[in-house]
Amino acid sequence: MSRIFLIRNEAIAIASICILSGFFALTIGASWFNNIPSLLRDVSWLGIVVIGQALVIMSGEFDLSVGSVYAFVSMVFVLLLNEAIPPGLSLLLSLGLAAAIGYLTGLLTWRLKLPSLLVTLGFLFFYRGMVEWVTDGFPVTIDDEIRSSVFITLLGGKTLGLHNSIMICALLVAVFTVMLSKFRFGNHLYAVGGDTDVALATGVPAGAIKTWVFVICSGLAGFAGIITAASLSSVSTTTATAMELESIAAVVIGGCLLLGGSGTVWGALLGVVTLLLLKHGLIILGVNIFAYQVCLGVVLVGLVALKGVVSELELYR
Repeated sequence: MSRIFLIRNEAIAIASICILSGFFALTIGASWFNNIPSLLRDVSWLGIVVIGQALVIMSGEFDLSVGSVYAFVSMVFVLLLNEAIPPGLSLLLSLGLAAAIGYLTGLLTWRLKLPSLLVTLGFLFFYRGMVEWVTDGFPVTIDDEIRSSVFITLLGGKTLGLHNSIMICALLVAVFTVMLSKFRFGNHLYAVGGDTDVALATGVPAGAIKTWVFVICSGLAGFAGIITAASLSSVSTTTATAMELESIAAVVIGGCLLLGGSGTVWGALLGVVTLLLLKHGLIILGVNIFAYQVCLGVVLVGLVALKGVVSELELYR
């Protein structure tokens, strides 16, 4: 049983969560447990984004624009609300914009054969620049009379003391886990990520799959941004800064291969939990927030190296 656990790609993330949770519970005490609702909220926001990032990486591509799309789409959502456009329509228009962004990325990547790393890096600067330009560097906030609407409360509010985003994230993880394991889309995605040429030779619509994962990724990034805006009632130029790197780090820690063709959505979510356990724990302990980035780099390299060592040991058994 232990051997089966060790060879799973998600094993390192699971072990890390157990170790970090135990360490912070012992060193921090009651304050750590009081922080759990806030931790779960942050996990859900980044987790929704990571679902899409995981799909993109499983397909053999990268999306470095998710943080900028997150901020840009949420800004558009807030501006539409403040122009008296109904919340439901504002949501649909914003999600449509996010999907269009993903479709454009997929089009440039597949049809024009441009590297997704460079395409999304360019879009990272473009959409972040649009946020800074439109807001002129100042936060945009949801008008007071709109904040109390049922729709905004549903997106950004709480149920039984837990943020609704937690339940939304859990539902999305379940949906995409089933989709990858039970539907043709999942088989095609893993085939394309494993070897695109072989997938094409066997009749898999590789172009459609890669385009769809970019659409889903941008759509989920925009949706997470909208939920965050509904919860915080504002969007700023620093919203989701460096989320691109955190999302990729979470996916890697969660067991997805950067070369594509392997991984799970729930494993990627475990990677998010690992990152944010570390971040929240260090903040509560009073450690300089910038030290989190140092620790993140050490943890990321260390966990990947540990996984490599475990894999090598298994080969010689």
